[in-house]
Amino acid sequence: MIASWLMLIAGVPQTPAVYRHADAPEIRAAPLRRSVRVDGVLDESSWSRATPAVVFTQRDPDEGALASERTEVRVLIGDDALYIGARLFDRDPGRIVGRLTRRDAPLDETDAFLVFLDSYHDHLTAFGFAVTPAGAVRDVVVGADGEEDESWDGVWEAAATIDSLGWVAEMRIPLSQLRYRRQSDAVWGIQLVRRIFRKQESSYFAFTPKAEEAGVSRYGHLTGLGELAVQERLELLPHTVVRGERSPAEPGDPFWNGSRGSLGAGLEGKYRVSGGVALNATINPDFGQVEADPAVVNLTAYETRYEEKRPFFIEGADFFRFGRLRAGHTADAPEYFFSRRIGREPTLEPDYDFIDIPDVTTIIGAGKVTGKTAGWSMGLLDAVTAEEHGRYLDDDGIVRTMPIEPLTNYFVGRAVRELRGGNTTVGGFATSVRRDLPTPDLEAELRSSAVAFGMDLNHAWGNRTWAVDASLTGSTIRGSADVINDAQRSSARYYQRPDATHLDYDPTRTSLSGHAAQLALSKLAGLHWRWSAAYQEVSPGLEVNDLGFQRDADRRVLGAQLEYRQQQPTRLLRTWQLSASVDQEWNFGGDRLARGLSAFVYTQLHSYWTVYGGVGHGFASLDDRLTRSGPLALDPGSWYVDANVTTDDRKPVYLWSNLFLRRQGGGSWTTSGTASLSLKPARGVKLKIGPWFEIDQSAAQAVTRVADTLATATYGRRYVFATLKQVSTALSTRLDWTFSPQLSLQFYGQLFVGSGEYHTYKEFDAPRTFDFSRYGIDRGVIVRDSSGVYTVDPDGDGPAESFSIYDPNFNDRSLRATTVLRWEYRPGSTIFLAWQHRRSDSAQVGDFRPGRDLGALFDAGATNVLVLKATYWLGL
Repeated sequence: MIASWLMLIAGVPQTPAVYRHADAPEIRAAPLRRSVRVDGVLDESSWSRATPAVVFTQRDPDEGALASERTEVRVLIGDDALYIGARLFDRDPGRIVGRLTRRDAPLDETDAFLVFLDSYHDHLTAFGFAVTPAGAVRDVVVGADGEEDESWDGVWEAAATIDSLGWVAEMRIPLSQLRYRRQSDAVWGIQLVRRIFRKQESSYFAFTPKAEEAGVSRYGHLTGLGELAVQERLELLPHTVVRGERSPAEPGDPFWNGSRGSLGAGLEGKYRVSGGVALNATINPDFGQVEADPAVVNLTAYETRYEEKRPFFIEGADFFRFGRLRAGHTADAPEYFFSRRIGREPTLEPDYDFIDIPDVTTIIGAGKVTGKTAGWSMGLLDAVTAEEHGRYLDDDGIVRTMPIEPLTNYFVGRAVRELRGGNTTVGGFATSVRRDLPTPDLEAELRSSAVAFGMDLNHAWGNRTWAVDASLTGSTIRGSADVINDAQRSSARYYQRPDATHLDYDPTRTSLSGHAAQLALSKLAGLHWRWSAAYQEVSPGLEVNDLGFQRDADRRVLGAQLEYRQQQPTRLLRTWQLSASVDQEWNFGGDRLARGLSAFVYTQLHSYWTVYGGVGHGFASLDDRLTRSGPLALDPGSWYVDANVTTDDRKPVYLWSNLFLRRQGGGSWTTSGTASLSLKPARGVKLKIGPWFEIDQSAAQAVTRVADTLATATYGRRYVFATLKQVSTALSTRLDWTFSPQLSLQFYGQLFVGSGEYHTYKEFDAPRTFDFSRYGIDRGVIVRDSSGVYTVDPDGDGPAESFSIYDPNFNDRSLRATTVLRWEYRPGSTIFLAWQHRRSDSAQVGDFRPGRDLGALFDAGATNVLVLKATYWLGL
């Protein structure tokens, strides 16, 4: 009986039939005899000579049924381009939904026709092209992990028309925009998809049941291409940027008079080295980001991670991804290449009232090689950033300069060997950062070098029903003893913890090394049951933040997840899914740091509303971060409830809402709520308004630590905490107004108000507890003077042991807004006109009064930036 249940959970009775690529559907391209005009009308004679693909199968809403409307797709191949024409019949053409959206906007609220081409025919990656009945277009690169990278902007053409029979889509895709191997009779993978929005219907040319793993490996075949010549082509994209900025000037500031302007120019180039490999290079690149990072209040010991938004680094990012895990419940692993490290904010800042420093480090040049050849996928990137100097006005009124960031070289290399039709990949990577440190100040702040390296394996079998993923990495940083000491004492590891006997703290070190490892087993497909289990570890010495992103070290994590999916409609629900997970975490000293259970349920109603609910419980464990380099403390455990509801997004107005509640032993709690109201008043207009709030009370917010030989229970230090009540609110607004497929206007704005009020100052009593003694109640005396400074006499024995705490209360408020007009005046060539507005203000009051805070915000000075950027694409 037990064995039967285990086999059921493992999915043994539901093993899918063996899939063979030879059984995939085929569409044959016909040779182009005469020219074709891309106008959304298939009236040229060449189209009639192509045999159409007409069998499309629904994945939603009626899985396995034939498409509800007839579709005919034809393909033509010319000397330099692939042509695709689709006649999409509709018995009710008046109800076709043809939304007009900016380029690369998600096409999930419109009818659409999509084409995916596996031109490498590696069964892993693909190029995607889509068009709506209104002529809006989207292009993406599909990575090996199935993620779509919409930052890639190919130069291609598309047109669409609506008529009495339905609608027509027509595409011309130059071969120069694709990457492929030269063959005598080329065969590519192809997927064709039709979406009918009012029916929530998606139908596929190459259909894969939901119980099986879909993706590029299950595409159909595109034949009849013949011998394709490699389109060796040089593409150049020169640009010009005009920038003007205005903000209030402070009296006595010699560096800022209230406004400044600049004119810049640069060049990006792409050269096809071979059919599958391309070289990208830049000279004086413009790496400005159009949309501002969101405002946050971060009181943790960890860095906030912001997403990369610069096109040069986003495009082709899949070639550099490392350590992919397909398990469903894993910890955040170190990110070995985080491109925002390149061109970051300078490290040093002069400690004077009036300073002039750049916001970012200048990128002198950057280049990368990406592509595939002979069963290998590779990515190489090298970038050089300039030595930066800051100016300051010293105490004698003299303007001086100092180096604030050194000349730095960044390198990333990644290679992957693809085997068994893409079912097995073995890869390696390496990163390197080298800095020229010309001054003692920079030597004391920055590492002279940092390297990381590793290997990974992704292996799938049984029609990709089962998968094993593994990786092993190492890192070494070098620098002065001060710099390596800072790394040992950082919040990622806290080598100096007094009770951490497994850590070897040495302040004289000039290097630090470590490793990380991952191993996961997953069942990715099945009619109902799926599961995964993963083990991850990061040694105390691993450090990759010079070119990666890492919050934690000294961690061992074990997690598992079990899922049940009902993907066929029932009487009450269209689909539903239930998942449960368990995780445990230790440090390398064997201290248990976490042990939790969680579960969630997801449902979609027949009305196309979705409802999600999740619950979780964390058992009592130890915490080696609460005291911030002090001894272990007790984590008293917690529980949470998470729920959200989304209404039918087919409607002109729909809503997404979320509520989150968390309660923790000891008196800590969090309540947050989010909503997003979307309005579609016209075909080319979408407005999204999203309010958000969070109220958080921390019963043990770290404030300071004080050396005191009398505090023997806590290793000669007093660890001072307080209760912190933090309130944060934000209102985000996003407007997309598309006038035509080539001309669009975008607006994004965020209004943020946050406050933090500290009270009930207390002292940590003893290791491995969550016990505190409150000053002025349980022990000692605390007095606040008129300037807000607290004086604490911890034992009430007089001023000899007293220490001071400066009022840490805060009120932060900010407004950030960006408006961008985008005009693609010819294929690949664009003019951007962007306006950015920023204002912010802070105070040390602590209580939450939005009326007062908003008034203070709008009394604060504003920064306005106007940018005009023009690019011109040249295909040589």
